[in-house]
Amino acid sequence: MSESVIVTLAAETIFGSIANALMVVLGLGLVIFFHELGHFAVAKWCNVHVERFSIGIGPILWSRQKGETEYALSALPLGGYVKMLGQDDMDPSQMTSEEIAENPRAYSSRKVWQRMLIISAGVIMNVITGFGFYAWAFGLGLEELQPVVGSVLSGSPAWEAGLRPGDRIEAINGEEIQSFIDVHQAIVLSTGDLTIQGTTAAGEKFQTAVTPRRGSQMREIGVSPGLSLTISERADKPGVIMLPGLPASRASEPFLPGDTIAALNGTPVRTWPELSEFTARHAADELVYTVERKPPGSVQTAEPVRTDITVPPAAMRSLGFWMHIGAVQSVRRGSVAERQGLLAGDKIVRVDDLEVSRDIDPLRLPNYFAERAGQNVKVTVLRQVGGAAGEETRVLEMVPEDRPGWSELPTTLNTPLSIPAIGAAFRITNRISRILEGSEAASVSVKGEDGPRRLEPGQRIVRVVLPWNEQVGADALGDRRDGRYIIELDKEERPCWAHVFFVCQRAPGRSVRIFIADRSEKEEEFSVLLRADQPEDGWFMPIRGIGGFEQLSAKRVADSPAHAVTLGLRETRRSIVQLYLTLKSLIRRDLSARALSGPVGIISMGYAFADSGAAPLLRFLGLLSINLAVLNFLPIPVLDGGHMMFLIWEGVTRRKPSPKFIGWAHAAGLLFIISLFLFVMYLDVVVRFLGIGAE
Repeated sequence: MSESVIVTLAAETIFGSIANALMVVLGLGLVIFFHELGHFAVAKWCNVHVERFSIGIGPILWSRQKGETEYALSALPLGGYVKMLGQDDMDPSQMTSEEIAENPRAYSSRKVWQRMLIISAGVIMNVITGFGFYAWAFGLGLEELQPVVGSVLSGSPAWEAGLRPGDRIEAINGEEIQSFIDVHQAIVLSTGDLTIQGTTAAGEKFQTAVTPRRGSQMREIGVSPGLSLTISERADKPGVIMLPGLPASRASEPFLPGDTIAALNGTPVRTWPELSEFTARHAADELVYTVERKPPGSVQTAEPVRTDITVPPAAMRSLGFWMHIGAVQSVRRGSVAERQGLLAGDKIVRVDDLEVSRDIDPLRLPNYFAERAGQNVKVTVLRQVGGAAGEETRVLEMVPEDRPGWSELPTTLNTPLSIPAIGAAFRITNRISRILEGSEAASVSVKGEDGPRRLEPGQRIVRVVLPWNEQVGADALGDRRDGRYIIELDKEERPCWAHVFFVCQRAPGRSVRIFIADRSEKEEEFSVLLRADQPEDGWFMPIRGIGGFEQLSAKRVADSPAHAVTLGLRETRRSIVQLYLTLKSLIRRDLSARALSGPVGIISMGYAFADSGAAPLLRFLGLLSINLAVLNFLPIPVLDGGHMMFLIWEGVTRRKPSPKFIGWAHAAGLLFIISLFLFVMYLDVVVRFLGIGAE
């Protein structure tokens, strides 16, 4: 690439970033302007003397006097204000001053209903402008995430309820679902069980009950949005499309942004779940991906051409030791496991004639059952009875379904390992059960007081450290610091070794540092080479490592101005209701305060929406307008809602609140607003940006 092209691309990126930032600032300014314009216009209509109309707060940067009003731009673009004679939040005594009230053009001399109109005008204007932004956005056309399940976390409430990738959610608790945002909001803002209705990928109707669980910040059920088969045009960063350390990085030729996968080994694929299922089922085979792509330099309307890309399989790599199996954590509703009586809390100790963790690695159980689809498998479990001290052995007969093993990945440290063929998910503990003879783990040692110390059965692994490099990749889950990728097992209440093992597969030929806690809880470090020449016999990775796929979405465009108005009204109503439900969830502590965003977070979100186009930015501004309307009308002194409460008191009692009460109320309200501002700034800057104190 020539230097002139590089300079041109850099200039386009810089100017594009500046343009996006300016659009966000202008949009935020418009939201504030319309709010204050509402107060200003009604105040003028009521013949109130408006002393200043300011966009922004703090020191004045620019002002111009026109008539009796000073128009100003202030330093901090975090709000605005209309300063009226007889109404000043920085000097609340004006509200009760008899001397000022004698002025016929003072705010405090107006009738109660007029002051109510003035105070509520800003909120009403924000609702109107929010509706306008929404209608405008739908007129241009909005990309909305389809309410299709992309993945279901093993052991999660959705997994237990039987939801599967490809399911389309059509209603939750009787409310129609239009997009995946509706799904997310219905879950987060729920207070009890959810009744979910929809259609499976096979076209069958379903209805199921799901009990959300409390996550780190909000209620969740363990589903994520669906993916398309098209690689995003934005996925042009190194290591995003062909993930390092995985088979796609060794493909016959590169996958490119904009590619759409049309077939695998000549078999057409139409959906992401089909692609994922086929890949897991043919984990041991070389796969030929047929992709459709636009010819280089062609126009947007050009017909795509088909290209075949071959991706080899990759065997799982052995660490040289097995871990003890833990208890069954979840059983899928209506599954083989449930029908045969397997319960959460049971411990699988034997399959057929193999003792788990001694004769068979528990990590191989998903494949063991998959390979015996349609055959009878004898499963021996230990079950707690009569309290913690009692235990009994039960033998269950199961006929697994034809579902490939490891097709449901343990993507987090506390995700149990699923056996898709029977619908059960179990933990694998962080305690070693067996060291394999002749393996790297059997030969490593560290110097101890009584001679060399070795890895032994019964030891507990408390930490695993991998080198942070292009082989591990930025998408791995864990704690990245000092050039290392650190997984702390003892920090999770129920860690599952399966996640650690799968992450290690990203680094063949690299050293994995294992930290062991002995009986005295003193830690010892062992370094185990994940040897590329020691694959697990007959066990292959269920994924190929192709990333950057677009989320499944569809553009909703109003087909007429009347339709845009209808869609805008629907979105406005939904936003208002959802915001009040959000506040309710915060009060009930179903939603963590850490989910809030401050000015930095809002600007960052606005920038992201601006980068996606005009319609998403307009939708964001509509949501921001509605948020400003609802939050500003809360009964908090200093806010419009607080002023309305004073006016209601005055209208009912026929007398104004005492100056002392108003003074104390304003001081308390101001303290609350400042404290809230500092808290959300802490979340934005310290927690999210710097990563300090994050959960």
